[in-house]
Amino acid sequence: MRLFAQPQANESEGPDPKFTTVFDGFLLLPEGRIAVGDVEQLTRFVHRIGDRGEFAVRVAVDSPGANASAIDIAITRHSD
Repeated sequence: MRLFAQPQANESEGPDPKFTTVFDGFLLLPEGRIAVGDVEQLTRFVHRIGDRGEFAVRVAVDSPGANASAIDIAITRHSD
């Protein structure tokens, strides 16, 4: 899993454009953290994004469904 938050000006790497988007919307993060886990609940990744609030989130995978082995998450603060 790769997490891209608030892209930096000199960032050379970004989400893989060949991946298939499986979610593209907004999430309210009341504690400013995002958690990602697998269906079998064997692993869990928690990352603090920043202050609480609403964020635009795009989740993309290399292969949709049970065969997915890589995930890219792009997250940016949603502005009104």
